[in-house]
Amino acid sequence: MIRIHVYELKIGMFVSELDRPWEESPFLLQGFDLKTQADIKAVQDVCDYVVIDPSRQKTVHGEITTKPKQSFVDAFENAASIYQQTSSLVKGMMDDIRFGNQLNVKAAKSAVSDCVDGVLESPDAMMLLTQLKNQDEYTSQHSLNVCILSILLARHLGYSTEELNHIGLCGLLHDMGKMKVPAEVLNKPGKLTDDEEKVMRSHTTLGRDILMSARDVYPGTVDVAYTHHEQFDGTGYPRGLDKTSISVYARLVAIVDAYDAITSDRVYKKGRLHLQAISILTQARDSHFDGGFVMKFIDCIGIYPVGNAVEMKNGEVGVVIEANLVNKTRPKVLMLMDDKKQFIESYIMDLNIPLVDTVGTPYGIKKVLRKNEYGLDLYKFNQQGGFEDAIKRLKTK
Repeated sequence: MIRIHVYELKIGMFVSELDRPWEESPFLLQGFDLKTQADIKAVQDVCDYVVIDPSRQKTVHGEITTKPKQSFVDAFENAASIYQQTSSLVKGMMDDIRFGNQLNVKAAKSAVSDCVDGVLESPDAMMLLTQLKNQDEYTSQHSLNVCILSILLARHLGYSTEELNHIGLCGLLHDMGKMKVPAEVLNKPGKLTDDEEKVMRSHTTLGRDILMSARDVYPGTVDVAYTHHEQFDGTGYPRGLDKTSISVYARLVAIVDAYDAITSDRVYKKGRLHLQAISILTQARDSHFDGGFVMKFIDCIGIYPVGNAVEMKNGEVGVVIEANLVNKTRPKVLMLMDDKKQFIESYIMDLNIPLVDTVGTPYGIKKVLRKNEYGLDLYKFNQQGGFEDAIKRLKTK
């Protein structure tokens, strides 16, 4: 028998004990199989921990389609193509809504399907692309980033491929209501007035209406667009729902939405570093956000997320390209600068292997860098072909 947190439950597990008496639960049977995601949600609604019986776990078919994980070097070009194509599509969808046209649901589903394939094949490369941010394209990039990060988190939680597509679509479309918010409010560089704040908050209701009028849209997208700013303690908007009324997908997308917003440069403030962002999320768990999902999200993206520029203890600089799931402080890094902050011919350093520099100093990460620190802007670096050139050189070695 194994005691686990309810957010570690997966379809096929057999729940043998709860963290409360059975008669205080809504379950008729004392011990049951988890056959659907709804079964898991029912347990999560009433328990924090349960005991499962591994001997009675069933093999589940039709779950996540596993694909051989590619190395960053092999995966980046395909992932970048997916990201670029989907980014263009998102901008087009947003323009359609802004000009009063109907949402192209078929195109949105196709784009999300490509993102799911990209995450299953190359999660590190897709994660890196969400970190290459351009303030001038915040709204469209944010929607795409929330889509990809939601898929990454859902994959980490063991959701099926079908569910990854549903969650990704919820992430992609969660902010479509902002296309109906006046640009002078949406892009205002200073603090919003009370009236402007009301207009901004209306994007949840506007998003609901846009998606309800679309043909063949997944119903969950309507709920997430309407609900992703609700909070566990009932202080959110637009309806002041508490945790008993917020769906699983809305809980998940809300965390990812907040993380990407906190770490992005906006017209009115600079983005914060990863560790600052997860500190904010952690402090707000169980008040604003689902505490279990917050911890799972942090576990999913790690201490040094892929795509973060880092400085080594000896002053050399690189960008994290592959997480280390066992030793989270020792990822793989694509080295870009020497200790004098001059660009070098890039190479990959695996920090899981004990290495020392030319004077015998062990390699290790000193800190995560802010955008443009030492003149390194990863968005511009990528736009100028920096990653592509580095990968071509690595492939020829």
